[in-house]
Order: sequence, then structure tokens, then C-alpha cells
Amino acid sequence: MDEDIRVSYNGEKVLFETRPRFTLYLGSTMIKIIILFLLLYFFTAILALTASVQYVLVSYIQIPLVTWTAYFLLLVLFILFLWIVWEIFNWRATRYILTTQRVMIKKGIIRKRKIYMPYHMIQDIDISQGLLERLFKAGDIEISGGHEHTQLIMEDTPNPSRMESTINRLMQGEDIGFRQYKRTEDQRSVIEEYDRKFKLR
Repeated sequence: MDEDIRVSYNGEKVLFETRPRFTLYLGSTMIKIIILFLLLYFFTAILALTASVQYVLVSYIQIPLVTWTAYFLLLVLFILFLWIVWEIFNWRATRYILTTQRVMIKKGIIRKRKIYMPYHMIQDIDISQGLLERLFKAGDIEISGGHEHTQLIMEDTPNPSRMESTINRLMQGEDIGFRQYKRTEDQRSVIEEYDRKFKLR
């Protein structure tokens, strides 16, 4: 159990945690990776084209066009690489957590952020899914609290309907120690069900 969870709520336990769906959360990162590989693939071709342009313009301007182009391309490649690495680490640092007491979002690499809402404050849960999100079985979950503008947004959550169902059950006190939940033989507990279905990706 995380130290900050243990300190905040005595006896609080993490039931499960997951991350946003990788392919959706890092959609723009995929585009950057494609651009990076295209630039690497056409690097020499771009320099050759620049050399031919410089040959035509050499009588008009005396600048090392090929050298500048090479430096510019290397700078773009370096920035793209750092950007991609940053976004992947940012995805790794984002976690959606359900504990026995609250829904929690943790994010941030350098500046850590923890946003949470106790179950007793939750007033409404809304799920939105676009076409692409439905294909990847993910969606955005918006959890609204009792006060105005109090909300949590869990973007690109895997299996959002199951997550909503679990939160609703936890709000009612099932299997979390508030009251004994009497279940039939074929019904799994919240912990058993989501240990099996929610894995860190």
C-alpha cells in the first residue's frame, strides 16, 4: 500500500488500480513516432535534395544550406525523441485507483498530483465513448461530487462500464467493511472480480 494512502485514511486498502488505455492515451505519441521514423528514413534524401537546391542557388547566396538543414533535422529528431519519452513516462505515472474509501487519480512525473473523491461525496457518474474508444473498449469516466465544479475525469479508462459498476457497488458499501455483503455462490467479490479483469497495462 502506498504510504500516503495509509496515512490519509487509517486502514484504507487499495482494491485495484489501472492505467489509461495505452493506444488511446498516447494517440498523439504514435503520430510523433511515425514522424520520427519518417524523418530518419528520408534523412539522406532530404540532405541530397537540399544539396541540389544549394547547387542551383550557390551563385546567388553563399550559405552552408546542407549543414544547416542537417542540424535542423537533428534538432527536430532530438526534440521528438524527448517528447515521446516524456509522454510515455507520463502515461506510466498516471494511475486510476479504487480503494476501500475513495476513487483516486495519481499523475505527474516531476510535479506529483493526487486527486480523489470519497465515495460518500459522489453524486453522479457519466461515461462517454467515441467510436475509437468503443473499438478499444475504453472511455472517459466523469465523476461528479456534491459541490459545484467538483469532479474527477478518468480519461481512456479500460472497461469503463465495469469500473462504473464497481464504484457504484463500493458506494453502497459492498465488500469494503462498512457492512457485510451477503452474496450468492456464483457471485465474485469486488476484489476477486477486478484482480482478474483489471491489470496494469
